[in-house]
Amino acid sequence: MKDLKDYREQIHKCSKCGLCQAECPIYKITGNDCSVSRGHFVMLKGVLDGELKLSKPIKRYLDLCLKCGACTKFCPSGIDIIDIVTVAKSEFFKRNKLEKLKSFILKYLIFGLFIKLVKIFVKPYGSKNYTEKVLFFGGCGSSIKGDKNIVKILNSVEVEVINPQFDCCGIPYFTGGDLKEFQNAIKKFINTVKKYDIKEIVVNCASCEKALRDYIKWVDNDVDKEVLKELKIKNIYEFLRKKNIKLKLKQCAKVTYHKPCNIDNFNDIQWLLNNTENLEYIEMKDFDKCCGFSGIPNFKEIKIMKNIYNTKRENIKNSGANIVLTSCLGCEAALKAYSFRQYKVFDFIEFIATHL
Repeated sequence: MKDLKDYREQIHKCSKCGLCQAECPIYKITGNDCSVSRGHFVMLKGVLDGELKLSKPIKRYLDLCLKCGACTKFCPSGIDIIDIVTVAKSEFFKRNKLEKLKSFILKYLIFGLFIKLVKIFVKPYGSKNYTEKVLFFGGCGSSIKGDKNIVKILNSVEVEVINPQFDCCGIPYFTGGDLKEFQNAIKKFINTVKKYDIKEIVVNCASCEKALRDYIKWVDNDVDKEVLKELKIKNIYEFLRKKNIKLKLKQCAKVTYHKPCNIDNFNDIQWLLNNTENLEYIEMKDFDKCCGFSGIPNFKEIKIMKNIYNTKRENIKNSGANIVLTSCLGCEAALKAYSFRQYKVFDFIEFIATHL
């Protein structure tokens, strides 16, 4: 398992140019250099050099990071701040009982007991048989909502959907610093895909997609790495565009779209937005800026986070659309949480499938 010293070289690569300041949503609110990437690197360099301890104040600034990746995309040195922050948090996690308790609750109550109870009532939807087959990774979303909408859309382009009912992708553990449990999630995923002779995996949630694509960075076993290398992880929008799907809604709808931070294939989503009949798409201001989902559990920082929530809500309202679509379970939850019923929020595929 990786630890902070494995990232010493990357931390030293930071030139302190300050480009991250222009992109970080938290820095724009606080103006505090400790809350932005280069400030993180200064503190973590001090930890590595023995000048600082990985204390609660440092952990507080690491927790402020929304994991949106905006700074990484503009970093001239190509430093992946998310991985570094996560590994630093994992070292704090190892010796903090409260953090371990949070992860315990997450594992055994939320993703354990709750999901098991839901699965009693939410069963996989039967797919039609076709020559082309894909595995559907639904994660928590599929466990809660079911997979009917995914099956309906993919069956319409003659693709059979196999749903092994994967467990959570593990990203909640990853962002919390519990890398051991994250690696357990990876192992469960690998053990499941090995049961099928299907290499194409379709994902509907942007966060799940990123987690699955990043798995290979976090496994130590060469055999497991080979399994992951053979897989083709595809977001459903990429798949549908390739199939040149033609969709028509029963009634006209005016929508805007929130782009999740972890979506890299927005061109495919935009294609579907613009090529679905009776769907009028209006681009809201800063449609690609973070919704702040990672900050929702951080109640101590509510004053900072409210700024992000209020701005996003106003941008949605000012678009003139009363429906906002997105493609991430977390984003969907966040947008609903602070909507104050001023607009409706739907997963894009769910919205289309139920309005055909």
